[in-house]
Amino acid sequence: KRRNGVQVALDIGPIGELLEPNGYLPFEEAYELYRQQVVAGEQAGADLVIFETMSDLYEVKAAILAAKEHTQLPVFVTMSFEADHRTFTGCTTASFALCAEGLGADAIGINCSLGPDQILPIAEELAAMTNLPLIIKANAGLPDPLTNTYSIDAAAYARMLLPYTKLPLAYVGGCCGTTPQFIQELKNTLPTTIAVEKRKRRIGSYACTPTKCLHIQDVHVIGERINPTGNKRMKAALQEHRMDEILAIAMEEVEGGADILDVNVGLPGIDEKEMMVEVIKELQSVIDLPLQIDSTDPAVIRAALRAVNGVAIVNSVNGEESILPAVKKYGANVVGLTMDEDGIPACAQKRLEIGTRIVETAQRYGIAKERVFLDCLTLTVSAQQSGAKETLQALTAIREQLGVHTVLGVSNISFGLPSRILLNQSFLTMAMQAGLSMPIMNPNQAAMMDAVRSYRVLQ
Repeated sequence: KRRNGVQVALDIGPIGELLEPNGYLPFEEAYELYRQQVVAGEQAGADLVIFETMSDLYEVKAAILAAKEHTQLPVFVTMSFEADHRTFTGCTTASFALCAEGLGADAIGINCSLGPDQILPIAEELAAMTNLPLIIKANAGLPDPLTNTYSIDAAAYARMLLPYTKLPLAYVGGCCGTTPQFIQELKNTLPTTIAVEKRKRRIGSYACTPTKCLHIQDVHVIGERINPTGNKRMKAALQEHRMDEILAIAMEEVEGGADILDVNVGLPGIDEKEMMVEVIKELQSVIDLPLQIDSTDPAVIRAALRAVNGVAIVNSVNGEESILPAVKKYGANVVGLTMDEDGIPACAQKRLEIGTRIVETAQRYGIAKERVFLDCLTLTVSAQQSGAKETLQALTAIREQLGVHTVLGVSNISFGLPSRILLNQSFLTMAMQAGLSMPIMNPNQAAMMDAVRSYRVLQ
């Protein structure tokens, strides 16, 4: 702190060029540009860094990571929202809140574009989705093109900010059209402190893209088809590097009703990390569904999390603890498999015990309980008929005793058997009733999606 408690912020705006896939600027190049600025700012004596007037969520990610990885400065971020409650690139308030908080921002908010009366409902949306303190820097209304003056004077501006005191407002100022007089009026009108206990804690599990936020509360389908295992079409697309075919598969899953897309590109003979990043970028250029990163390689998972624009889910196939720091760093969700060094436990109680350890371990890494999902696992009933019952009991126990969401690869139940669709559909219905939140399945099988839709109506 400087004399009289004054602090100096390093104020950084957008680069001025859209990042891929909306534009042509690579993420890592944007990251490097921000790294240079924040390092120079810290060396010059800045007390904090604020990224403001942002519109591209992927650019926000590059900026926050650059500051968090290369400085010790607190990081504030504000985006500019339009009257439709979205930024210029379509980013929603919920997606901004979830991503920025997950990446470690210290305060977030809104600046520019609108007056305080128009920003208020947007700020209320933002406050409902984050536990962070809010920043508001509105415009002084709209400018008159003839007189070059703004429509709101300093006293009116301060009065318009009074309703914001019901929110967790920590920092308030002014943007276009405001002057030092506006700031003085704010100081004279607003209370000097706002009770933190007024904050309304967000409860729930979420995955998101910049334009779409998925609240995981009912049954949500994870599409399984972007995976070469047992899928000749996907295997050939990866081997031949046919991105158009991979995108076609993804679009079919979207049209079939998938809520989340699982992405697995593990195949001998290809660079999995490089391919994973490329596929993620291609997918994000044409679809707006959240992604589940599926790999056994921690390096692939880390690269994928950096490439994802939004809040992803990580399917940790082996439940490796080594990926948890990356999950925490990038604000992702994680799927833990209820198995140990001896394989899949035969009984539901043992899977519950393993699930409990997974949740506790994730929490030690700072990953909130609502970001942890558990896969109860199932084997084909042709080899172990009693296993289906144990899986269903494990689903119920985990939902009731741990209160976390569950994931399950439904089609595993029927390998090697005739009438697989009928068996899968029946098992899926039973699993949803037992507490399954997110079945991993083929959304292009009408019978399976009919079961999901019927369950949603009847539950």
